[in-house]
Amino acid sequence: MFWDYVFRFVQGIGVTLELSFCSVILAFVVGVLLAIMRICPSPPLRCFAWCYVEAMRATPILALLVMIVWGLPKLGFMYSEFSSSVLALGLYTAAWISEAIRAGVGSIATGQIEAARSVGMSFAQILHFIVIPQAVRSVIPSLSGIIIVHIKTTSIAAVAGVLEITATSQIINVETAQWLWFLGAAASYLVLTVPTGWIFKAIEQRAAFVR
Repeated sequence: MFWDYVFRFVQGIGVTLELSFCSVILAFVVGVLLAIMRICPSPPLRCFAWCYVEAMRATPILALLVMIVWGLPKLGFMYSEFSSSVLALGLYTAAWISEAIRAGVGSIATGQIEAARSVGMSFAQILHFIVIPQAVRSVIPSLSGIIIVHIKTTSIAAVAGVLEITATSQIINVETAQWLWFLGAAASYLVLTVPTGWIFKAIEQRAAFVR
């Protein structure tokens, strides 16, 4: 019985890893697009991106998860609990990634952008060759904190019935009446987040060396 519980617990860790990976990819894609909209010349796109970021930052992640998991099916959009959790976590974290990247863009000297415009570079070329490479390097520490918090926030998926670390620990605790499984859950999040910080630290050092 003990090893059966251990196997289920390890499965929960795997679900957390998969949930974190999928939602982080979605968050980065949406976050970069939002950051581009925030600095693009089009006022409607800037307004949309601003409204999106402010709405997400003002909405609790639990409320967003509930709206997506149980609200979208009422409108005819049917997704699994796992897909709904990925969508909620990705869209939520995208707002914070967007703000981090936008802050990095703000740290770039305006003289570089003006010089690029003077030689005839388009907005897309300025983003590709000047803005994004420098902005990403400067926001690596901020992104590290966002991703670490994101990994821990995946525990909210337990509300939707996703059997990740927290939900699995709760079920096993009910079956065995052993609170030590929650200690194992805390240790699992520690094992996932600490190496993530090390990876971003290595990336930051590598980016500084390349610069």
